[in-house]
Amino acid sequence: MESYFNKVPTFPHDVPTIDLRCLSYTKLMAGDVSESEQLFQSCKENGFFLLDLRGSDEGHKILEHAEFAFKLGEELLMKTDKEELERYPHKPPGSLFGYKGVGQLKNEDGSPDNVEYYNMSQDDMIGNVAPSSHPSFISQNRPQIKEFYIHAHAILMHLMSHIDTHLGLKPGTLASLNPLDQPSGTSLRLLKAPALPPGSIPRAGLYGHTDLGSMTMLFNIVGGLQVLPPNVEQIESNYRYVKPQPGCAIINLGDAMVPWSGGLLRSNMHRVAMAPGEQKNVNRYSVAYLMRPAANVSMRRLAKIETGMGVTTQEEEGEKDICAKDWERMRVARVIEGNLKQIGVTQVKEVAA
Repeated sequence: MESYFNKVPTFPHDVPTIDLRCLSYTKLMAGDVSESEQLFQSCKENGFFLLDLRGSDEGHKILEHAEFAFKLGEELLMKTDKEELERYPHKPPGSLFGYKGVGQLKNEDGSPDNVEYYNMSQDDMIGNVAPSSHPSFISQNRPQIKEFYIHAHAILMHLMSHIDTHLGLKPGTLASLNPLDQPSGTSLRLLKAPALPPGSIPRAGLYGHTDLGSMTMLFNIVGGLQVLPPNVEQIESNYRYVKPQPGCAIINLGDAMVPWSGGLLRSNMHRVAMAPGEQKNVNRYSVAYLMRPAANVSMRRLAKIETGMGVTTQEEEGEKDICAKDWERMRVARVIEGNLKQIGVTQVKEVAA
């Protein structure tokens, strides 16, 4: 992965960036108390942090798989004929998997988005369901793609185990809601934002959104991801770039973590902007593992959780039970229908930077 950083212009020093904690996966694996507390603080404050994967076998493996996924994304989105890709369309809300071309979504100002991606179902690649058809670059590499899922899931499950501890949950609680071997909407997404053509006016990549699932692991080389700091107005000038770091993944919590934690944890607004400085002149590829809950698990809060303002309980009067599949369908449908205020977002979910 680190070799990719040498192939692109340097991230500029004069753009506003957000100060995210960079946590060591090696220390978390070793049970470092301070590192664990820093993880939990990040999950409460802005829902984003960097995870340094160097120094551990599991981290090394996922970095290798991420590098392979970058190459796969380049082959698929650069070399595959668009007519071939369009045979496997992404059609929400009915299907969130397959190919989405540039301009199929709208930004806040009504302009077309500037990102294309191919989204692969974990159920399909792991074998929870019968295999689907894909472009040849995907079909030929099913074993390697499956390995990505296995290692990415293992890392996020370890992060979840630390969150269990801080929430006072029974060990393995969050892992039981996000299993690898049960049907879910979990996916691996290969993304590309094209370089800015000479003389063109820069435009936004993807609108501001939060992720619908449980947790996202993102790998990118070129800047463009922007995060909205907590407690500020959602306007363009308030967004801050995330500077990609060699050997690190960007981790963020998804919407499911909010009801499970009784609102203690944060799923934060973010978007894709034009890459900063000279980086705008190169294609921007990203690899995102979007983990979502098993389809049939409950979205109720999980336990008594100290909030600093008292204690919330598992079931408050009037709290309704709903399974993850129905919860996700309801939230996406509300946005598509234009009922934005009820769920606090600006556009359709299920987009990763």
